[in-house]
Parts: sequence; C-alpha cells; structure tokens
Amino acid sequence: MSSCKTEIVYQTEDFVFTKCADCDRMGLMYKQAMMSFDALNYNAFCSYLDRMEFEFEKYPFFDGFDRVVIETYHPDVQFTLLEEEFYRLKANVIEANAQLELIEMIRRL
Repeated sequence: MSSCKTEIVYQTEDFVFTKCADCDRMGLMYKQAMMSFDALNYNAFCSYLDRMEFEFEKYPFFDGFDRVVIETYHPDVQFTLLEEEFYRLKANVIEANAQLELIEMIRRL
C-alpha cells in the first residue's frame, strides 16, 4: 500500500480505518494490529464480526482472562481480545462501515 492515496474514513483514539482512492483497498488498524482488505474480504470480515458475541465465542486463556479469538485470512495469525477490546473493535468497525457507506453515497451524487 506504499503508493496508495490513503484517505482516513474513520478514526478514534486507538482505531483507524482507511481506504485507498486508487485501488480501493481498505486498512484497519486497532491498537497495534493492522489488516488490509479488498472490498469482498472487508465485507466478509464485517459479517464475521457482526455475528460474533463475546459470551458465545470466549475461551479461557492461561492468564486467567477470557478472550475471543479473531481469525484472519492467514491460518497462522489470530488476534485475541478481552471483552471490552472486542466490543470496542466491533463498534468501531460498525461505525467505520457506516461512514464508508455515507462517503460512497455522497460521491455518487
């Protein structure tokens, strides 16, 4: 994404969602984790997160805390989030998606 013309679509203290004006790739950075998506995989990720609920997906970890495991498109890479982190990520993705849809609607006018 080095030659991309990246636009910030949505940003909070620990979350940034971007989209390239040229190639349409999307970037999601949450705390120290960063992922990028094409439109199809971004929509799949949004659907995946939308279906998840912490209470049904949590696992006890060795440190005594329950965490949810977020799968990625690489079989060797997963993210683990505490309940508050998970719901913050989920809320940010929902808001970023709404902002993206609004921007795309405005651009079509």
